[in-house]
Amino acid sequence: MASACGLEGRGLDAVPAAWANLRLTCICVGTGAQFKQDAAKNRRWLSQRIAGMGQLQSAPWRAAMSGRPPSSAVPRRLLAVAAVVYTTFVIYGSLVPLHFQALPWDVALARFAAIPFLHLAIGSRADWVANLLLFIPLTYLWMGLISAGGSRVGRVFATLLLIPTATALSMALEFTQIFFPARTVSQNDVMAETLGGLIGVGLWWLTGRRFVVWLQSWQRAQSRTELAERLAWTYLAGLVVYNVLPLDLTINPIDLFHKWREGRLNLLPFASLPAGAGAMTYELASDVLIWAPVALLLRLAGTRSVLQIWRLSVLMACALEAMQLFVYSRFSDVTDVLTAALGTALGLWVGTRVATRKAPTGGPLPSWRLWLPFGLALGWLAVILLVFWFPFDFRSDGAFIRDRLGFVFRVPFETYYIGSEFRAITEVLHKMLLFAPLGGLLAWGVLGSEWCWRGSVF
Repeated sequence: MASACGLEGRGLDAVPAAWANLRLTCICVGTGAQFKQDAAKNRRWLSQRIAGMGQLQSAPWRAAMSGRPPSSAVPRRLLAVAAVVYTTFVIYGSLVPLHFQALPWDVALARFAAIPFLHLAIGSRADWVANLLLFIPLTYLWMGLISAGGSRVGRVFATLLLIPTATALSMALEFTQIFFPARTVSQNDVMAETLGGLIGVGLWWLTGRRFVVWLQSWQRAQSRTELAERLAWTYLAGLVVYNVLPLDLTINPIDLFHKWREGRLNLLPFASLPAGAGAMTYELASDVLIWAPVALLLRLAGTRSVLQIWRLSVLMACALEAMQLFVYSRFSDVTDVLTAALGTALGLWVGTRVATRKAPTGGPLPSWRLWLPFGLALGWLAVILLVFWFPFDFRSDGAFIRDRLGFVFRVPFETYYIGSEFRAITEVLHKMLLFAPLGGLLAWGVLGSEWCWRGSVF
């Protein structure tokens, strides 16, 4: 019937009109009194049919017409987990190292009423930018949780709720920091965090729908090509953000001149490497390996040629070095472009070998193929130990060991508080990237082992 009415491939929205045409055609064959009787009966039937079809498709149709995904398709659980985890991180990170000192309530209120407004020099802008960036994902995620898949009224309600809530949370954190003497309390932090909350809300209004679609596409991605492509661009976006942190930006010619005089602008390859052989090797290896995942993932995706991937990575490295010229605390070094080219070549070589590897024919694999991933994992574990033990100045006296054991019992991320926010991010990323190959090699070995081994050992 649907084919006769011309409904193939047209969806539910074509059904009412097609049924109307069909019934009216049938009516036209009647004559006289029966025509009037059939016309009245068919008008009643057609009204009921259209009403039923409207109820059937009203929610998806309205969602499609409004340009937003239906509420049932929004990954609300993922947004809820991300919002709660990130809020916990914001609160925890604002109070580390958790050295609480009790104060009388009236003293705390007096100190909070007198918190200063600091005039920040260019070297201190990073802290202000870090507080601004801290609250952008906070309000962005909560906007998604409250209003994703809803109407414009819901987004307005979420906006009116979250802006004062973010400001209140910022003031509450600054007040609480008075009881933690290691923390610095200032009006600048409240202003930066409030502005970050406003930016997060505004970004959701601009990009919220596309972000939800992006999350849904991650959930639907099944093939290696889709997953590798998405991982490559996500990793590249993270690389861009990291390379412009801590966002102490300047276009002042005097600042740029001081940056050049202080050695943070180098146009000679390999001229500013560390003096020690170990430190030099570590720096060069890190700069090479950080670009390998981009080429590896794009090669596994198979949507670009080897030359296109290599050209894209090298051009991106050149662009990042140009951008770092205007980040006052970062180094712009032509050596990084050369290491990026080498890292891209390494990733392309590994990706080509993996992409062109023939699938097993079904027979038993050689024993060396089964144990190869675990052997490589042991080798990489040795590399990790070398990195953490460097420069190998071992000591065995009791006082030194007791002092080092004290670090084990510190609260998480306390050691990262000592220093800049950029240093903390760098340390976390270095450790994550250092252990990522170990996890990949172990996963490769587990997937290639027998099921009995997977169940009993892993």
